[in-house]
Amino acid sequence: MTGTPRPRAVAFDVNETLTDLAPVARAFTRLGLGPDSVPWWFAVLLRDGMALAAAGGAARFADLARGALAEVAGVAGHSLPDGAGDEVLDALRRVPVHPDVMPALERLHDAGVPAYALTNGSAPLARDVLDAAGVTPWLTDVLSVDATGHWKPRPEPYHYAADQAGVPPGALALVAVHPWDVHGAYSAGLVTGWVDRGGRPYPAVFARPTVQAADITGVVDGLLDLSAV
Repeated sequence: MTGTPRPRAVAFDVNETLTDLAPVARAFTRLGLGPDSVPWWFAVLLRDGMALAAAGGAARFADLARGALAEVAGVAGHSLPDGAGDEVLDALRRVPVHPDVMPALERLHDAGVPAYALTNGSAPLARDVLDAAGVTPWLTDVLSVDATGHWKPRPEPYHYAADQAGVPPGALALVAVHPWDVHGAYSAGLVTGWVDRGGRPYPAVFARPTVQAADITGVVDGLLDLSAV
């Protein structure tokens, strides 16, 4: 976007943006729900987290995940075995990062731009995943919305990330695969980057991202190409 300054720090959404949920799909298959139920489950999880955020409340990510699993199974007429929620949460702890993540973080490091993770989940869970993938040395910190008591896309988590990075909101970029997250960050005054992994249309009701590309590396390159001030 013309006139937008190059960010002085970049925060990345975690679930689906940095991570590949394929192990969760395998867990759903073992539970008899099938991998196609994963997007439905994740959408229910996000719906409930955002509804609480809109009402000024919050809940633990794990509790939302369990509740969403129960809803999906119930609507499908499927009985879950004991420990099904634990199995899905364990699968979340074993998800890999997408192959474009490390090159993107290396480019930010080489450019002297600090990178952060900002998750709607718990910081310990996100850190475990990112540690296992070997990317935490390239991150300045792993941040969770738990510190604010509100989920994204409320403004508090984005402003918290800017505070932790030591920059004003307009000097922080948020990179996400979710258009709602991009819109939330824009509304909070951040620079935004949309990762369009699936080639789907960007919702017209949301503010357009500052930059967009088919992978994280392309988004980071676009952010670094913005004019420095």
